[in-house]
Amino acid sequence: MNLLEKAKQLVQDYTLCDHCLGRQFSDISTGTTNQKRGITIRKLLINDAITQSDNPDFLFEEALSKSGSIIVEDTLKKSEKTTEEATPCYLCQDLLKLANHLVDIIEPELKDIEFQTFLMGTTLTKEFWERERELKGEIEVLQTEYLKQEFNRIVGKKLAKRMSITTDFDSPEVVVEIDPITLKFNIKVKPLYIYGRYLKFIRTIPQTRWPCFKCKGKGCEQCNNTGKRYQESVEELMENKIILTAKSSKGVLHGAGREDIDALMLGNGRPFVFEVITPQIRTIDLKKLQEEVNSYCKGKIEVRELRWSSKNEVRNLKGSAETTVKKYRAKVSFEEDVEDKTMDEIERFFVNKSIDQRTPNRVAHRRADKIRKKKVFSVECTQTSKRNIEAIITCDGGCYVKELISGDEGRTNPSISQIAHNQAICEELDVLEVRKNIET
Repeated sequence: MNLLEKAKQLVQDYTLCDHCLGRQFSDISTGTTNQKRGITIRKLLINDAITQSDNPDFLFEEALSKSGSIIVEDTLKKSEKTTEEATPCYLCQDLLKLANHLVDIIEPELKDIEFQTFLMGTTLTKEFWERERELKGEIEVLQTEYLKQEFNRIVGKKLAKRMSITTDFDSPEVVVEIDPITLKFNIKVKPLYIYGRYLKFIRTIPQTRWPCFKCKGKGCEQCNNTGKRYQESVEELMENKIILTAKSSKGVLHGAGREDIDALMLGNGRPFVFEVITPQIRTIDLKKLQEEVNSYCKGKIEVRELRWSSKNEVRNLKGSAETTVKKYRAKVSFEEDVEDKTMDEIERFFVNKSIDQRTPNRVAHRRADKIRKKKVFSVECTQTSKRNIEAIITCDGGCYVKELISGDEGRTNPSISQIAHNQAICEELDVLEVRKNIET
């Protein structure tokens, strides 16, 4: 069948609005809308009926007059014919007529969110898809544009014009998902990502939130009904000012590895990306924000080098945590006195030395039990008393430094205790540097 024959069969077999009729021929006449395309097709049908038949009433009364089409209503008025109340469109059930109403209820929910780009999404039940397939199969229409696309476009254009915003298919700042049947909608706001480096100056806070082991965050006597094992974290300290500035609901800290709770993070700081969840404000002065965070967190943590980041950088940051090089300062105590020759032996032995580390006893309850191969690049020893030294240790990221010192009952091999033939433990640990491994 040619276009006109298919169109005639469509309007005779199905009640279609102008939008849905035009969608069946979406490859014809670019640079227009489906509604205009549908109106043009109806005009062709009416003209064809008039020229081909002395009595075109069947086409008006049985097909076109029930469609609710603008062109049909105008034609019937001119011919002084009457029509019964339009039957709902077979494909969209007249949902496309709700576009203005949907914009009216969506706009107020977006007015307090700062954004310039958005994307519209629509949720439809399977019945709509089944009707589309039925019609397409019966009439053999090949260039159908789906109802969902039309709905997104119509509502999206109206919303864009109303709010002076732009559609972005790749990386929208806001996504609006609507259900035109229930008139419910969901707004998803793209997170903000802020890169920086942090320093930690006290030994009593973890990197991220740490829920109470007993109540799993619900609150109990053991945690004083806070739901937290530790009342502060680097994440929460940063979050306080960041989410206030961005008018956000929550923040998530993604670090390039993590230090122990009782370890300081010094030197050039640890790289991180802070994810700001559902921000209402996107234009933020990061220099001012950095000053506010550091003022609020003075003496506890400090952030540096704040700049805008992305989700891809979060992935790269987490993926590179194990391939970084880290420098530590450890205060080490031995069971017996330490001689100068012992420190020399330790320094000579641990030069680009590979070690095997089985998951330490202290984290075995939350980490997979496996052997990790790490490299120790150097150990520099300075004696501070007969049984104490300060060790500057440079090694792979992910190396368990406390176990490198103690041996962890043989789970780390070799260890400083093993080489010194003198049991050692780490009394204090500070991270001095986190950098990329140029060999990886």
